[in-house]
Amino acid sequence: MTHYLQTAVTGVTALALAALTLFVQATWGDAPQPPPVRVEDAPDAVRERLRLVGAVPVLRLSGTPREMGFQHGAALKPQIHFLYREYHEAMVKRVVGQEELLLWAKATEPFIPEALKEEMRGLAEGSGLPYEEILVVNTAIDRFQTIACSTVVAAGDATKDGTVYFGRNLDFPGRNILQRMSVVIVWSPEGGPQLAAVTWPGLVGVLSGMNSEGVAGATMLVHKGRARRPGLPYLLMYRQALSTARTKDDVYAAISKAKRTSSNNFMVVDATGASEVIEFDPEAAVRRPAAHGCVCSTNFFASDDLRDLCMPMGKERYETLADFLERERGRIDLDLVKTALADVATPFYLNIQAMVFLPAAREIHLAAGQELPAAKQPYVRLTREVLFGK
Repeated sequence: MTHYLQTAVTGVTALALAALTLFVQATWGDAPQPPPVRVEDAPDAVRERLRLVGAVPVLRLSGTPREMGFQHGAALKPQIHFLYREYHEAMVKRVVGQEELLLWAKATEPFIPEALKEEMRGLAEGSGLPYEEILVVNTAIDRFQTIACSTVVAAGDATKDGTVYFGRNLDFPGRNILQRMSVVIVWSPEGGPQLAAVTWPGLVGVLSGMNSEGVAGATMLVHKGRARRPGLPYLLMYRQALSTARTKDDVYAAISKAKRTSSNNFMVVDATGASEVIEFDPEAAVRRPAAHGCVCSTNFFASDDLRDLCMPMGKERYETLADFLERERGRIDLDLVKTALADVATPFYLNIQAMVFLPAAREIHLAAGQELPAAKQPYVRLTREVLFGK
């Protein structure tokens, strides 16, 4: 066997082993029961910032970046430590490698806006974890690339009542932990829109979120594409983009100008119902607009400019959603969107969150809890008042 062939076989074997490890840990995770979020357990100084809506914890943060980070760390300290120990150390570090994660975090740190680094310093102070570990946790997803998500949007005359609907499945190896630890964090900075993210304790970035202007977005990993490079980690890039956006065009402007690290699709919708998928890799960012109020996306590039650069993952889910949009045009409502999400939920152990954004109403309907798949569980309605106040 030649050196090159041996190297290739070794690489494939390592990849297969990593995939098997992920599968086993995601499906049969043996982590203990996570500590529940209880308002009465929060320190006095931050207790009024925390509330439960059904079983969904909602944490509102305000003030300077450092103050918001401290409030986050103090209010969810037990949960942050649990996730760090039982998920990040037990799974992510084992799959990617501790040294590799640290090197990546340090390489991306210069690209992170100072305000977000200040927030992470405050989070470290409030939680008691070192800043370096908070940084690693918030940049690791660019290296731990295992997301397999789906999004679908219907607006205008495609819907039954003219409402803007944005459905989203988040499919991710949760080690039988993450589905039980979802929280909604609402940032209310000094000036600028508020931003609500469906997330987990300890993260300052955004995978799925909506701001008080009604601009909502959600990411889907695209596998392969052009080579990854140090830049602004994509969770933090989405946080930065949604924090100031007033239209979907603002989100595209922020993403297209950023030093991007890897390949992603980002579905973005604003309160008017205007929507598009921003398909991007480190070198290019392409807009794929909605057609007649409808658009869907999964884990591959569908635009002519980028489609040849990636692995065609998620095509069956994409085709199912595209068929749904065509078949149900003019009849789409909230219940039908939820049904569509259930139809494309990946194997039950990966579908850890399902949600429907209503950007015009500034509402989120969220399914996340003990049972999987999330898309087949009851949804909790998070109203505009809950998310953004009166």
